[in-house]
Amino acid sequence: MGFRKPISTLGGLTFWDNIRQNKYFIMQEHKVGFPVWPYKYRILMRENRMEIANSNDYSEIKHDWNYLEDNAVPQLNEKIDWLGDIDFVDIVTKIISKKI
Repeated sequence: MGFRKPISTLGGLTFWDNIRQNKYFIMQEHKVGFPVWPYKYRILMRENRMEIANSNDYSEIKHDWNYLEDNAVPQLNEKIDWLGDIDFVDIVTKIISKKI
């Protein structure tokens, strides 16, 4: 399966067509695909637009989609963004307040 740690899509959404959606995920197809882009299909988390799966094979990405629908339980209260980490924000706030 093409699952990996979610990463930001870094824009480029104009090159993608939504082909399937549900409450938590979006499956997209790249308008051009290989060789312009290393993969043709991807699955994003709807809440934060982070990519969690990709593939050049539609049957594989469809299998990933079915797995996510049946087994993945999004934990929307647990952010993966390190800037949203409360401990990190507290540390930065303390450092800034001491410098001022």
